[in-house]
Amino acid sequence: MYEVTTDDESQPQVDALPPEALAAFAELRVMLETAPWNVERNGQPVREDHPDRPVRVMWFGTDGMAVYLILKDQRRVDILRVIWAG
Repeated sequence: MYEVTTDDESQPQVDALPPEALAAFAELRVMLETAPWNVERNGQPVREDHPDRPVRVMWFGTDGMAVYLILKDQRRVDILRVIWAG
């Protein structure tokens, strides 16, 4: 299991998510806790020419996107940015 964290910039973005986004965001967090490298669930590298880099992006719900950093040696995922475009 990985610990999933937010910081002073990303936590207000999470707090601002509309009610219809919360279930999808919760599912995203569970996935990040268990399999943050899972590209089958749309966790893609930010730069496709460097697929092994730890900065990733994943879509959630109908209009959400999260950018996160996987710190494999610490078993931690830092959510860096959360965007809801809906």
